This record gives sequence, structure tokens and C-alpha cells, in this order.
Amino acid sequence: MLLIKKITNIFKFFLIIIFITFSLTLFIDFFFGKKILEATDNFWKKTEFYGRILRIDHPVYHHSLKKNVKLENAKGFDGLFTFCTDNHGFKNACNQKVDKEFEIGFLGDSFTEGASVTYEDSFVGIFKSSTKKDVANLGVVSYSPKIYLSKINHLLNEGYKFKKIVIFIDISDLYDDSFYYSLNDKLEVGENQKRGKKLFLRRILRSNFPFTNFYMYVLKNLNKKEEVDLKKINFDRPTFHKDAILKSLWTYSEKDFIKGYFGSISENQKKMLNTMDELYKLLEKKGIEMSLAVYPWPQQLEYDVENSEQVKMWENFCRNRCKHFFNFFPYFFESKNKIGYLDTYKKYYWWNDIHFNKAGNKVIAKELIKVLK
Repeated sequence: MLLIKKITNIFKFFLIIIFITFSLTLFIDFFFGKKILEATDNFWKKTEFYGRILRIDHPVYHHSLKKNVKLENAKGFDGLFTFCTDNHGFKNACNQKVDKEFEIGFLGDSFTEGASVTYEDSFVGIFKSSTKKDVANLGVVSYSPKIYLSKINHLLNEGYKFKKIVIFIDISDLYDDSFYYSLNDKLEVGENQKRGKKLFLRRILRSNFPFTNFYMYVLKNLNKKEEVDLKKINFDRPTFHKDAILKSLWTYSEKDFIKGYFGSISENQKKMLNTMDELYKLLEKKGIEMSLAVYPWPQQLEYDVENSEQVKMWENFCRNRCKHFFNFFPYFFESKNKIGYLDTYKKYYWWNDIHFNKAGNKVIAKELIKVLK
């Protein structure tokens, strides 16, 4: 009995020590954590820790880009590129200060933002340079219809003016809109399901306990590290992230319920169409023309058809709503029919990724210039 009691007391003593140490660490982290990281970690200084120098939370439409960013060594899919934003937090050429009135606003996700290319090489930048029109790149990575509606509503309420809005509907929008985001009656975007709770805690850590957040992030990524069998990798074909494979699946799958999705495909399509209809009504009320654009991911080129479910859905939606419907599927499928899927992919997309490279952006820009000049 005495031995058990002694062991119990020792155990309690160690628990108390651990509790005091942890509490003291959090106390120091709360007041001095950021300074500690700035003094000890070069990565934090340059990027404010995994990209927070570029992307920020937004209280209304979930997330946005920081204002007046000039990052000359942003990491891209094929080396470094320059990433700049203007005084509104819109991706733009560097050192730009513009007012709140635009002829055209381009809205979409990372494809519209211009993944891994400078503004000048993105289709928005090429369009602006060629037409000399006042345009705004409103696109940001991981945007989807709920954010499109929320952001436009917020910008209009803040005094921004547009004559035309061109929305680039992405293949991933169905998944992201249903799985990640919620939209309340005030058109504020929140988080769906368990992800919201995780991000809430993550934001508390990031804002108040940066050092703790840092080493938790490092430990998490160390645990994620997996051995790669180089013998099983086919270097002649691209290797896509599992999320890209999942998010692209709905357009060519015959299943209405796909593992990994939240809810049925057909129900999510209806909800997404309803959200876009609300955006159309908002723009119509303000006298703003709405146009839509669709384009294929590599997965659609390889496994889908030219007249994809993505094309049919949005072409039907655009009847009596859109000024223009830009369908880029035929161009890339024509290329596939001429030179094959793999050569088309190499020509227009970043290797091992779904986004357009500089050549792909030029294709999009050329059609926009022809129609909207």
C-alpha cells in the first residue's frame, strides 16, 4: 500500500509540474511568442508563418488577400514568382493604387487569382494590358459561389462600382461550397461542419499563441511525412493531389453520392444554382452585367466529355441571365483530339497540378479580349 501511495504521489507531482510548465509556456507565448519566433525563425520573418503575409481571414466573406503586398519570392509550381496586391487587396501589378470604380470585375478562385504566375502573366493581367480597361481581379484561392455572393454584396455596400462581373465557375466549386462553407441571412460566410470548430481553434492559436501554433504545425507535418516509393512513380504522367482527384470526380461520375462529399451531387447542384441566382438578382438590381466562364481541369480532359455536366449546368443557368457564356472546354478538347491528352496537359497546365500555366492563361485571355474589348 505504501509503495502504491508513493507512486501515486510521484505521479501527481509530475502532473502538477507538467501543468505549471504548460501554463507558464502559454503565458510566455501569449505575451512574447511572436517576438520569440521573429528572433529565432527566419521563415516566420519572411512569411509570417506559412503564407499569412498574403492571405487573411475576412469577417464577412471568409478570406481575402492583404493590401499592398509585394512578395518577390513567392513559391510557385515551377520556381519563384512575384505576387503583388493593390490598396484594396486585389491581385494586381506591383505598387498599384486604384479607386473603387471598375469597368469589369473578374471573380473566381485560384484559377482567376492566377496560381503561380505574376499578375502580368495571368489572364486578368493580360486582358488589362491589352484592352487598357479598368479591371479588378476579385479572385482568391478556394472561393466558391457562397463567397462570390458574399464578397460582391459586401463590395457594393462599401461603395465599389462595376459595370460588368465575369465569374469563372470552377470544377471544385461544388465540393467547396457544400463541404466547407455556410451562408447566413446577412450573407456572411462561415464554416461548415467540424472544419469550422477546428479552424476556430486554429485561429485562436494563431492570433494569441503563435509559438505554440508553430510547433504544433511542425509536429503535425512531421507525423504526415510518408516514405515515397520512387519505383512506383510514373514520371511520364502527372501525379495529382488526392483532393484534386476527389473534387473533380463529380462531373463524370455516375453516382449521386460520392464518398468524401457532403450530401448528394444533385442536391448540391441545386443549392449552388440557387446561390448563383441570388448573385444574379443582386447584380441585375444594381444594373451590372453578369457573365460566366467554364473551363476543364486535367481530369475533365482525360475522363470527361466536351459537353460536360459542368458545361450543361452553367450554360442552362446562363440562359436569360448572362450577357456572355464563355465555354473553354471545346478549345482544350480540340487540342486533346489533335495532340493527345498528355501533350495538351503539358502545354497548358503546370506539371503535377491542375492550374493553367502561362500558356493556358493566354488562351483564356485571348477569348476574353475578343469578346469584351
